[in-house]
Amino acid sequence: MMTKTALITGASSGIGRGTAIKLASEGWNILAHGRREDALKETLDLVKDAGGSGSYFTAEMGDMNDVAALAEWATQSGKLDALVHCAAKFTYGLVSTDRFEDWDNSIDQVLRATIRITAHVLPVIKATEGAIVYICGPTSWLGWKNHSIHCSLRHAQVGFAKALFEEVREDGVRVTLVHPGFVNTPAVNDKGKDRSKMIQLEDISHMISTAIALPNTTCVTEFTLRPQRTPYV
Repeated sequence: MMTKTALITGASSGIGRGTAIKLASEGWNILAHGRREDALKETLDLVKDAGGSGSYFTAEMGDMNDVAALAEWATQSGKLDALVHCAAKFTYGLVSTDRFEDWDNSIDQVLRATIRITAHVLPVIKATEGAIVYICGPTSWLGWKNHSIHCSLRHAQVGFAKALFEEVREDGVRVTLVHPGFVNTPAVNDKGKDRSKMIQLEDISHMISTAIALPNTTCVTEFTLRPQRTPYV
């Protein structure tokens, strides 16, 4: 069987790293993206320990030249079976003219990067009848105080993904949106919370792997994960 290859953005930690390890345990070749070389090297060590192979590429998702270079690197073999897009920027605060620069950076890193990386790799994903997975969340359908821009970007990301599926479904390309609740990652504030009751990386990476591996006659277009028991203490 030919080895499958996945480009995973934001693979230096959290859901991205967890997914890299899970797919590696199933024999995948992992193309790991992140901003920190030291963390990516750790991910690649874990990938190899899990039985997979891989390499890494550092890039700033807010820099469209970096995004293009990442895509060129990931597609140089002419084969790519999956894109799992985990990289994102979080922005928090009131609507104010003081925050224009941060908003522009967020638009680049969350929305523009999503659209650009997808467009760059789509031809090779079509060639393999592969899969694209976007990690999103409840801010894509809710409106939270002090999260106006983040909610706006996630709403737009979901709209893009849903329309993309309709565009590429006849090409055999699956597009999946993943909406996790509290996941036990270093980025989650655990004040007043029990990490053992959060969604574990193994849980969410298992679901992502399952969505990617389904027969090409079906597509999980969207799924939401919530902790079985409340993590609040």
